[in-house]
This record gives sequence, structure tokens and C-alpha cells, in this order.
Amino acid sequence: MSWQKTARILAAGLVATSMAAACTAGGTSSSIALPGQRGGTLHLLGQADFEHYDPARIYVTPEEHLAVLYAPTLTSYVNAAGVDGTKIGADAATDTGRPNADFTQWSFTVRKNLTWQDGRPVTCADFKYGVERSFAAELTDGPLYQKQYLQGGDTYKGAYQQPAGLPSVSCAGDTITYKLRQPVPEFNYAVTLGIFAAVRKDKDTKQQYDQMPFSYGPYKFQQHVADKRVVLVRNQFWDQSQDRIRKNLPDRIDFELGLDASVIVDRLIADRDDDQRAIPFGNTQLTVQQAPQVFGSDDLKKRVVSGYDGFVYYIAINTAKVKDLKCRQAYEYAMNKQTYLTGLGGTRFGAYATTMVTPALAAYRRIDPYGSLTKPQGDAAKAKQLIAQSPTCPKSITFDYIKTPSGDRTAAAVKESFSAVGVNVKPNPIARNQYYATVGKPTVENELVYASWSPDWPSASTVIPPLFDGGQIVPSGNQNLAQLNDKSVNDAIAAAAKIRDPAAAQAAWAKIDEQVQGLAATIPLRYAKAVYLVGSKVTGARLHSQYSDISLLNVGVLP
Repeated sequence: MSWQKTARILAAGLVATSMAAACTAGGTSSSIALPGQRGGTLHLLGQADFEHYDPARIYVTPEEHLAVLYAPTLTSYVNAAGVDGTKIGADAATDTGRPNADFTQWSFTVRKNLTWQDGRPVTCADFKYGVERSFAAELTDGPLYQKQYLQGGDTYKGAYQQPAGLPSVSCAGDTITYKLRQPVPEFNYAVTLGIFAAVRKDKDTKQQYDQMPFSYGPYKFQQHVADKRVVLVRNQFWDQSQDRIRKNLPDRIDFELGLDASVIVDRLIADRDDDQRAIPFGNTQLTVQQAPQVFGSDDLKKRVVSGYDGFVYYIAINTAKVKDLKCRQAYEYAMNKQTYLTGLGGTRFGAYATTMVTPALAAYRRIDPYGSLTKPQGDAAKAKQLIAQSPTCPKSITFDYIKTPSGDRTAAAVKESFSAVGVNVKPNPIARNQYYATVGKPTVENELVYASWSPDWPSASTVIPPLFDGGQIVPSGNQNLAQLNDKSVNDAIAAAAKIRDPAAAQAAWAKIDEQVQGLAATIPLRYAKAVYLVGSKVTGARLHSQYSDISLLNVGVLP
């Protein structure tokens, strides 16, 4: 089997193993199978404006999902349900990439008939400029893969400071080639991220690009009123016959922002006027209080879309502030996951987590280092014992979380759990549209941070390094919320990244996951199950297998 063929089937190998693992979690899913048609307005209902629309700064899944409509990447996740939806297909490129023999170089050809919203063709140079601008220090909060993978990426300052560009990204006609610092068999998955999207230099407004990016996708921005509304309409120059990913059924997408989660669900339950053609978006799920009403109604149950969504929700323990291992382990035992999960609606909304790698990935191994599967209510006696052995263990700490009703319930569960072992927790609610920009600053982050993570693509290589590699801790936009900088972990991550055999690599990531749990860097809480209610005239509604919201690739509306 050639290296090139191996690269193209890598995802299938990872996902096939993952599907068997996911089934052990008891995952089932539901969708809306009404046949779709072209036309009409799809209404999206969201709790808050997104932090970023600039593809270079996007690193939150709902934002990545929306960007597929205006900033297509070279490859994208195919329009399919379940495990098949975690595979990639050619999108802005003609195929899923061509590696050299050792995966240190990848080439993609930009497909023809790809057009900016003003009618100009998208070029290879636009994709080159797009990744080069993503290095700029002022474009914060995005992924770091380009800096880690591309030759010279560790010193390049970005297109604004070094406009001559990055030599490891080159164009020959329509073909863009990336030269890498190390073998990366999964690089064709990496280019699904917005840091590799095209941006036209003459339309780059730097930080202001975040407000209304210039589109080369099937939709373009017509309006963006911060915290209130985003309206997308068709890009008249988009050639639908060339789109192998999206159906693009609605003529218009109207995104209403700033709504309380319970209000969104109440409107969808009532199912009046425009809300008949509405879906929740931005991980706006059915609330605990409204679940009995929805699941108690045969009519409402028909409009539920649900399934395990690939996220793990967890508490990061800031190891820079909680330095003693016994103290962190005490915190692990202190947490009452039963109270936490019950407060979020019980097993309809997830299963107890004990790892950062979810059961949907090939690297998942069932471990339970702190006994939370057999004792989900925690072990207060063990926690008190460890605290007594740790004189530096903080007895008063702060818990950062997103200010939402479910966030408030989580904070209450954390406070109650820690109070039982003599530790006072001060809840610190932060606005949804400022959250990751705030906790992503290591100097600002408090002792405990509530967060969630899903893989950037279906491999634990996109879980372990961004969350636990000490070399990836940055002053702003930091993802290593545990601020873990352990030499043994860093060395293990570096070694795993060099393994070319997919099965061996996933086994190595599994071992590091167990190593990290031993260091008590995070408290995994739940493997999440998404539960959404949609309007009665919404068609083709199903979970996006990678982005977890209702898929925008397939959804439509009836008249």
C-alpha cells in the first residue's frame, strides 16, 4: 500500500474504530427526514454573538460550522450522517490532497469556478495569503497548527510584518504546496480549519475583518449588527453545480442573537410564524426545565434532533496556581459528577467522563483513576485526606464559567462539591461572547475553568497537544487551560506526533491521556449528548458529525 493511498484512507481507519467505541457509550441519534427544497429563509436562534467571524481567529465549533458557508477550506467534512460525516472530501480543492512519500509536503489544487462575492476568481495566492495573515499577533484566538507544522512557522511574524511571505507555502499555477517541519499524515484534515482559508489581500481589514468577512462561499454577509443579528444571502457568483459538500437550500439565513436559551426553546415549542422555519444554533440545546414537556409530547418529540456530539465537558485545574499534585487529586475526588449531570438533565444529555479523549475516537481507553464511574457522587473522605497531606492546597478558589443557566447550575454543583471537603469556591460568570478570549489569557485565568473540547478532526492528535503541550501555552488565545507544562508529557507528545502508523499513534495518545489524568490536570465531567428542538417546517435536520450543531450543509425549509 502506497503512502499516498494510506493518507487518503487514514480517516476511514480512525473512524471505523471510533464507531465501535461510540456504540459502547450507548449513543443513539435522531434526525428530521422531511424532504427539502430550494428557497425560503432559514432562521437561526442564538444566545450571543460569536466572538469571531474572521476564519483565522475561529476556534469554536459553531463558528467553524458557520464559516463553511462563506469561507470554504480546501477540504471539508462531507454531507453525511453519523460516522460517515467525520470523513473529509474535496471542497475548495480538486481532491483531498497529495502528500509526498514521508508526509512532509502536501499539495492541493484550487478548483476552478471558485469566485469571490464581487465576481473575481479565487486564486492560489489568496489561500497562501490567508494562512500567512493568520500568523499575525493581532489576529488572536485561532488554532496554532500552522505555526507548529509549517517550515519556518515558529519564527514567521505574519503577512503584516513580513509581507514577503512564508517560503514553505508556495504556489505553482492553481496548486498550493505546504512544506512541513515534520511528517503529518493528517494534514489534509488540518486544512479544514479556518487558518488555511483564503483571504483576498485587498479586502483584508485586519481586526475589522472579524465583523464582515469577504465571502467566496455560497453565502455572503448582508448585515451584521453586533449582538443582535447576522444576515447571510446567496453569493450570486457561487456555482452550485460544483459544490460537493453543501446543498445550500435556503435563499437567506437570518441569525437572531442575544436570546435566552429558555426563550429559544419556548419559541420553538410554540412553533409560530418564522419560528416554524427556525433552528437553535451555537450549541443552544433543550433546557432541563423544558425537557419533560418536549419528551412528554408525541408531536414535539418528532421535532427533536439528538445524539452524542463528540464533546467532553471538563474543569481545567490551573496547575500554575494549584501546584501540588495531591491537592489537584483531592479536587478530582471532591467533584460530585452525579449532582453535575443531574443538574444538566441527566443521562439524556450525556454520560460520566473519565478521559479527555472521548469514546468516539480510536484513542479512547476506558479508565477510571478517581473511581467516578463507580462512585459518581465523589469521595469526600479521600479528598479531605489528600488536602490534609497538602499544606499549600488552596482552601478558597475561583471557578470561571460562561454565564448561562446551565453554567449557573454547573457552578452551583462545583461549589457544593468542594464545600463538602472544606474548600470555598467563588463562582466567576463571564459573558458568552467574551469567555474564551478571557480565560485564554494565562495571567487572567483563575484556579478552576469550565470548558469543553471536541477534536479538530477525528484524531486524539487534536486533543492532547492543544490541551496539554506546555510549548503551546501562549499569552492570549491559550487552549492549554490547565497550563500544564510537564516535561514527561511534552516529550511524550513530541514522540507521538512522529509516529506514522495510525493505530500505533492513537495508542500513544491514549497513554498520554492516562498520564495527564494521573497528573490531575483536568476533571472530565461528561461526554456530551446534544438535544435540539427545531421548527415544524425545517427539513433535513440532523447533527453535524464534527461540529455538533444541526448541520447547515443539509438543512432547508418548507414554504
